[in-house]
Amino acid sequence: MTSDSAHGFRHALRQPGAVTFTSAGLLARLPVAMIALATVLLVSNVSGSYGYAGLLSALFAVTAALVSIVTSRWADSVGQTIVLRVLGVLHSGLIVAFTASIVVEAPVVLQIVLVIAAGATSPAIGSYVRARWAGLPGEPSIARAGFAWESILDEVIFTIGPLLTTYVAFTYGLATPLWIAAGCVAAGSLWLSTARRTTPPVVSSHTGSRSLTRVLRSPGLRPVVLSGLGLGVLFGSLDVGVVAFTAEQGSGEFAGIALACFAAASMVGGILYGIRQWPGSVLMHAQIAAAATAGVMLFVPLVPDNTTLAIASAAAGFCIAPTLIGLFTLTRGLVPARNVTEGLTWTNSGLATGFALGSAVAGILVDAYGPRFGLGTGLVGALCAAAAVLVRAATIGRNVDLLPQTPPQSPPAPAWNDDPVPGPHPDA
Repeated sequence: MTSDSAHGFRHALRQPGAVTFTSAGLLARLPVAMIALATVLLVSNVSGSYGYAGLLSALFAVTAALVSIVTSRWADSVGQTIVLRVLGVLHSGLIVAFTASIVVEAPVVLQIVLVIAAGATSPAIGSYVRARWAGLPGEPSIARAGFAWESILDEVIFTIGPLLTTYVAFTYGLATPLWIAAGCVAAGSLWLSTARRTTPPVVSSHTGSRSLTRVLRSPGLRPVVLSGLGLGVLFGSLDVGVVAFTAEQGSGEFAGIALACFAAASMVGGILYGIRQWPGSVLMHAQIAAAATAGVMLFVPLVPDNTTLAIASAAAGFCIAPTLIGLFTLTRGLVPARNVTEGLTWTNSGLATGFALGSAVAGILVDAYGPRFGLGTGLVGALCAAAAVLVRAATIGRNVDLLPQTPPQSPPAPAWNDDPVPGPHPDA
């Protein structure tokens, strides 16, 4: 890097309000690293089916992915404060209700309804926090360092989350991690809602088309979202595949260690990528990291034991954070400044949809053919993630603009305002 003050994390975190909103976001999204694994552990033990556990995990993730597009638009139009308060409380209560329905073995229909409702009220905390980074004034390096910092924090929670989940589940009861997750999301969301100093400006919603795919049609964004979907398949299948593989090896508690190795190595990769300026474009970095992830995932389904699984997972994880940083940075440069929350949510939704698909498919394959087929699903996702940014590189590179996206001084156009002119949006 050229200088710590210009490009480092310390400079980014010195921005007014940055420490508050990033800390609140960390607490609020810790449950993201707990809910899926906790659901698989609890449901597979109560029902005896990895397929059903994967289905419930998938329903939660895909509902969250789809509805978060609407709730993020709501956040853009009325402000994050009210949205965080409403969704934080509702989501927390529905997680508690869903967990209780599993514990008491309520009818399957009720369990499905509750998990869908919990997913629908899940706040897109990662998008809300990154939108605050994108809205900070200053040079582009601040937002880039902020995105890198958030990716590192994502890996922190995905290191802590699985360890905490498996320890608490096997020590205090399989339902306990979900109770903890409910408390964290409520406390973190309410805390973030009080950080009004950095709340992105409200976008008027009184005119224009209300097409839900308006932002997704931004040139170059769809291959980025598709790449995120591939990574999500990797994440979802890994959760199910690792739990099944370690259980088959006779030490189910090792699942948390293997998943923590994956996340910890990704955190190291994110730190190394974020602390300096690397030669080449952000797009090139994302392509290299995605291709490397796919290369490492070739070996994961072939591992002979738990220790080798942890090592292979760590190697794959090391490449993940630079890929995610690249995808979120590209997203910021592909959408208009006024739609940055919605644009980032589309990429997040690609991840969540892929997670749902990976969880469901891996669960079915594990039940039918064994854990290695569940792990192999992650390889398919990694190949999809790499192909999306490699095949559509020209489209992405032609339309991305990573100059500072300062909020417009005049009243911003609504998120769903149709632009009849083809090509990148004028104020992207």
